[in-house]
Amino acid sequence: MAKPKLITLSMCVALLFGAAACGPALVLQGVDYAQPIESVLSPNSDAEVHDQRYAVKFNISPVLEEEGVSSVEQVRLIRNSAGYYFLTAEGFSNVYVFAPEESELSLETIINITGNGLQQPAFNQRNGQIELVDMATGDTYNLDQNGRR
Repeated sequence: MAKPKLITLSMCVALLFGAAACGPALVLQGVDYAQPIESVLSPNSDAEVHDQRYAVKFNISPVLEEEGVSSVEQVRLIRNSAGYYFLTAEGFSNVYVFAPEESELSLETIINITGNGLQQPAFNQRNGQIELVDMATGDTYNLDQNGRR
């Protein structure tokens, strides 16, 4: 009787490892998630922004609270090649970097830019990095998901 149990156990183990090996093995590498230009988004009355071009929608209330402001007219949003979202707005002192997760954006880094607040921020893609320019002052900052470069 021990032999049939051993054969059954062996078959179960083989099926288990075989099923794991036959799982999704297709991987697409070298994906570039970059948005070539920034999105300028106006929050609605519920503090939600919706970028229809890149199919992303979220509420900015936690960011407004972090910045200590009640509202902004527009936010600036861009995505780098690694897939991280960079967000700032006029009057913000920081750039917020978010990693996309399932049904959420998770804060990765807060990059302090200026204590006085940005006056006219604009994002660009430059050589694999995000460039932040304050059009009012001419100050330029090179950023990635880890901070300033």
